[in-house]
Amino acid sequence: MNSHSLMGMMTRRRGRARPPSVAALTFALMCIGACAAIAAQSWHIDETHTSIGFTIDATGFPTTRGRFTHYTGRILIDFDRPAKSLTSFTVDSASVDLGSQPFNDFVKSAALLNVAKFPTLGFTSTQVEKVDAHTARVLGNLTMIGVTKPLTLTVNVETDPSAKGRAVAFSATATIKRSDFGMTFGSPIIDDAIDITVKTRALTDE
Repeated sequence: MNSHSLMGMMTRRRGRARPPSVAALTFALMCIGACAAIAAQSWHIDETHTSIGFTIDATGFPTTRGRFTHYTGRILIDFDRPAKSLTSFTVDSASVDLGSQPFNDFVKSAALLNVAKFPTLGFTSTQVEKVDAHTARVLGNLTMIGVTKPLTLTVNVETDPSAKGRAVAFSATATIKRSDFGMTFGSPIIDDAIDITVKTRALTDE
């Protein structure tokens, strides 16, 4: 969707919109089976190899794609007891980028992300479920503009042989409904569903 076209359509309607994101999110605590190492190990997110993107559709317009450019995260992986693994991830909501400064400013305004009042988006895991040696489900809570809702991420793990066990690459996907966070702005022209994709690399602290 053309950013200026969408902004024009959105500003003609009243209400609050969803933060494009996510979350996020993101956080494959799970390199279960892909890394064989210490029972419990702390990791941090490598921002230089991380992307947090989202897509949303609207009637009569191409898909809108955006991203967040600043975030931090930590992971504690328990290889012996995967369910004990934990993660938290924080995204700077003001770092949203849709390729147009006027549109970015509008998304950051009180009509949408309201970054002045809610400067961050946050995800904290509550449970990790191993699917297979390279896939896991990470359950947790996503908080955006003061509303907290459960979120499930599907995480695919990609090992990096050159890192010698000190780095794990992964991708995480999820779909959220912006209406769950009270964001009905633009409906039904703008879809309720937002698809999130997080690609990143975790580095061991040890």
